[in-house]
Amino acid sequence: MSRTASLVLLCAATGCATLGAKSLPEVQAAYNDSLATTQDTQFLLNIVRLRYRDTPAFLDVASLTTQQTMSGTLTLGASVPVAPTPGATANAGGATTMSVTPTTTFSPVRGDDFVKRLVAPISLQTLSMLASSGWGISRVMHLTVDRIDRLSNAPVATGPTPELAPDASRFITLARAMRALQVQGQLTMGIERDATGAETGILYFEGPQEGGTPLDAVRDLLELSTTQAQVRLTEDFSREVPGLVPVRLRSVLGAFFFLSQAVDVPPEHEAAGLVTLTKDAAGQRFDWQQVLDGTFHVRWSAREPDRAAVKVKHRGTWFYVADDDLESKSTFMLLVQLFNMQAGRSALPVPLLTIPAGR
Repeated sequence: MSRTASLVLLCAATGCATLGAKSLPEVQAAYNDSLATTQDTQFLLNIVRLRYRDTPAFLDVASLTTQQTMSGTLTLGASVPVAPTPGATANAGGATTMSVTPTTTFSPVRGDDFVKRLVAPISLQTLSMLASSGWGISRVMHLTVDRIDRLSNAPVATGPTPELAPDASRFITLARAMRALQVQGQLTMGIERDATGAETGILYFEGPQEGGTPLDAVRDLLELSTTQAQVRLTEDFSREVPGLVPVRLRSVLGAFFFLSQAVDVPPEHEAAGLVTLTKDAAGQRFDWQQVLDGTFHVRWSAREPDRAAVKVKHRGTWFYVADDDLESKSTFMLLVQLFNMQAGRSALPVPLLTIPAGR
């Protein structure tokens, strides 16, 4: 039998197909999941590292390639009857297998431009974009705002874990009240620029202005008049300007540090002095959820957790965000978006996925 005839029989028996085009959806989906998992794992790892005062590091996928191969087996058989019975029979069978060999190239994200973006304060424009794109303003404020007017959001938490507990109770009250107004459709945020290009954030109070909770709470905490329908925000803390409320915003790295305070660690790691244990004024162990207001929580496990949205192993211990912890998952998603907006702009290489389209 000729080689051509054998291939024809193989295709007839096993079903030849064009691998490249038909496999694109499956391969693309697999790589999409892989990229998302890689980024989430890296971010969680860096959050945990900062809790232990280990140096964070960022890698990014530089390129993705995949090689598809197909192999097949062919079996042929024939039966020739003894005369005088006429006729003869032949049969063919076989199987094909397809394999995909992926190759991922990582590159460290570094350089002067990236570091500056990582430690530079988040802008009022970024704050406004996040608060206007569907995110709850309280969650955005918890993650990005260090201080607004005289209300502090635990600025000591934007670095290594402090020994003494901060008080963020008044800031939390403000954030909750502003979120309540946002839900009721009575609060929006915008940006104005003057002739010099300087940005001023504006909070608009819409709807009824006669006050009542939570509008009265916002006006009281920010020391506004009872008829004031808007708040103008500035990043300039160097001088007091009538009618402007100063806001100090965190950096992306500060946001990572802030969330690292929500990482639970094994008791033996605390006993060994691997992490700082924060205490309140009475010398008692401080619960950082009093500052984070339940927006983020990283748990630990001696064994690999089964139901985790994202998990990573560090120092022999598994750390994870529970899959049913929707508050933590939302804050983690916001951190990823903030990183991509602030630190990732023109700093990270664009990964390319190459898939051969041949047979």
